Amino acid sequence: VVIGIDFSESSVDAANWVSRYFAPGAELVLVHVISIPEPPPIVRSRFPRRDLLIDTVREGAEKRLREISLSLSAERVWLELREGEPVESITALADDFAAALVVAGAHGERHGLLEGLGSTADHLVRASARPVLLVTHPRLTTPRHVLVAVDKPEHVSAALSWASALSQRFGARVTTLHVVTGGVASGALTALAVVSGAPRVDVGTPLVVEEEPDRWLESVVAAGVPREQASSEVVAGEPTREILAAAKRLDTDLIVMARRGTGNLRRAVLGSVVEGVLHGAPCPVLVVPEPTRS
Repeated sequence: VVIGIDFSESSVDAANWVSRYFAPGAELVLVHVISIPEPPPIVRSRFPRRDLLIDTVREGAEKRLREISLSLSAERVWLELREGEPVESITALADDFAAALVVAGAHGERHGLLEGLGSTADHLVRASARPVLLVTHPRLTTPRHVLVAVDKPEHVSAALSWASALSQRFGARVTTLHVVTGGVASGALTALAVVSGAPRVDVGTPLVVEEEPDRWLESVVAAGVPREQASSEVVAGEPTREILAAAKRLDTDLIVMARRGTGNLRRAVLGSVVEGVLHGAPCPVLVVPEPTRS
């Protein structure tokens, strides 16, 4: 597990939570990226030499990383210092170590590794070909209830696999949530009314497709979640709002979402739903890239 450390409180808290509750026993790689921009030429003479400045920063960072590593509940911790752009450095390191997971702490303020959760954070999720766990508001416990936002069956296999692994390891409950957008639900119900001659049903009622929860329930059971620990819901509405509302209503400890597209920073698209959930999540969010057919 590769954990980005910028020495903010949230990044240190993320490392502690992962080592104790999310991935106890895992091999951890703590990485700090030194990113010092070049000063403008007109004032460059007033700044210390870049090599001396980097050496000073590196020495201090090594000491702080070592201190953090000693506080973690992990037997094997690697310390890595990289120089360059944070997202590219972290994703490259994760590839070097063949990491199963990349972790970062989510900041509420606009500073640090995940600046504003709208720039560096979504770039990290876009760029990584590996699952990314953004840790925000973690509880001091192992995941007990996992919410998996599902769309199409062919797009969520990897996300369901992660949920299954967590369920088997921690005995966590897993609930899948499928959100039918208002326009789709309204069109389907209108067509049903026309064909059957029945009165048109308002989308606001809880009468969305009744068979749908069973289909998703079978999917999560097929992924390996014990049936007694699995459940599913289908609701109509705006996906981001419904996912966040369900996370609070179900007292969720972790949200798992799939991201489609490649791990290429330039080409991968971070869906608006994923981005919206990252911004408003009341708990950690695990974003799992779905492998492409190629």
